[in-house]
Amino acid sequence: MIVVTATLLFVLMFFAPIRFRVNVVAYLQSLSAAVQVRSLAIKFFDETLELNGQYLHCEGTVSTNVDLSEMDKKTGIDFFKCITIDKVCVSLANNMLGVAMPVIIIENVLSAIAMATLCNLSHCQLYTQVIGTFEQSHVNVETVITTSVAELSFCLLRQEVKLWKTQISKKS
Repeated sequence: MIVVTATLLFVLMFFAPIRFRVNVVAYLQSLSAAVQVRSLAIKFFDETLELNGQYLHCEGTVSTNVDLSEMDKKTGIDFFKCITIDKVCVSLANNMLGVAMPVIIIENVLSAIAMATLCNLSHCQLYTQVIGTFEQSHVNVETVITTSVAELSFCLLRQEVKLWKTQISKKS
C-alpha cells in the first residue's frame, strides 16, 4: 500500500500542471523590456532587457551581454511545443500628452477586432485594453502558461535526440 501511494504521488508530481505568469512590459521608444516570470508567489525570473545595436544587455536574474549576430537559432530548445497558453492580456498604454484622442479610439477598435478574430481561432482567453498614462508609452503583455514536468522532460529529451542525430550525421 505504501508503494502504491508513493507511486501515485510521484505520478501526480510528474504530470500535475504548473502555472506560470509571464509579465512583459515593452518600451518601444527606448527598445527595452522588463520580463517577470512567477508561479504562485515565487519569482523565478526578473530581467531587464535593452537593445544596444547588435548587443542585448540583460540585467537582473542573468546579467550579461548577448551578441545577436553570433546566435545560432538552430541549436536552441523550442519550449513553445511543451507549454499551453491559457490567458493573454495585452495593454497598450499611450502617453496622453503625445498621442491624439482619435488615435486612441482607432487603437481600441483595431484591438477589439484583432481580439475577436483571435478568440475565434484559439482556445485561450484573450483580453485587450487601451489606456492612457503620463509615463512613457509602453505595451504590457501578461500571459498565463501551463506546463508539467513530464512535458518539459519529453521536450528536452526530444531536443537531445535531435542533437545526437545531427552529430552522428556530421561524423559520417
